[in-house]
Amino acid sequence: MMKMNKTKWIDGLINLLIIVIATVSIIPFLLMFLMATQDNQTIFAGRILTLGHSLSTNFKTIVEAEYFRSFLNSLFVSISSTALTVFFGAMAGFGFAKYDFKHKKLIFQLVILTMLVPMEVGLVAFVWEMRVLHLSKTFLPLILPNMANAFSVFWMTQYIKDAFPYELIESGRIDGCTDMGIFLRMALPIIKPAIFTLSIISFLQSWNNYLLPMIMINDPKKFTIPLVIASIGNMFVADYGARLLAVAAGILPIMIVFIIFSKQITEGLASGAVKG
Repeated sequence: MMKMNKTKWIDGLINLLIIVIATVSIIPFLLMFLMATQDNQTIFAGRILTLGHSLSTNFKTIVEAEYFRSFLNSLFVSISSTALTVFFGAMAGFGFAKYDFKHKKLIFQLVILTMLVPMEVGLVAFVWEMRVLHLSKTFLPLILPNMANAFSVFWMTQYIKDAFPYELIESGRIDGCTDMGIFLRMALPIIKPAIFTLSIISFLQSWNNYLLPMIMINDPKKFTIPLVIASIGNMFVADYGARLLAVAAGILPIMIVFIIFSKQITEGLASGAVKG
């Protein structure tokens, strides 16, 4: 009886700790939504815990900044980037996990090593390459590099090792299925949890990307959300209320997706962590 009471007390303490952490984590978001209704004067005065009266003005400001066009631009770039990341990552992971070929371990180690190199190291060469290929004023520099995403290859390789038995490859070949057919028809449906989790991670990375669009995109009509948020205001004063409203509008869809699919994301991360 005493042991049971002690267990309940520990569980209650853990639940209380989780509630406190969750409350602390959500406070910045609540402050952001409150400040999105205020103007600069109210924000600088420190009255950030009350609703302001500038919501309509801030909304008009972000509309004039072509925010919703940038929203569609970000959506196009993020979806395209995610599709390439997942497809080619899954294909490469399937090859590394289930096929033997010359220098396989060395090549996989080289792929992993690229994860240690910051993007900024090769940024100058990448910009030069895109200019030589006449792609610097398009969305392609923001999309194409994700065809060779090292993390997606590593993630899929570790997941597929145990999730997709080699016997299924043999049965597919007996039925006359090609290797690509086995990958498309048999492997992809089985590794859906890994695909779903990787899709969310890749989408968020592309959606929040600021440095690469800032360097590669100079046409305001092709600005993504981070670029438009940074440009709201004038050359002398930044309109922080409008910027925060734009940030809130950009975060809201992501929060909704995460709330709806949080269970699948958590399961995919947990299952991927124990594979291999």
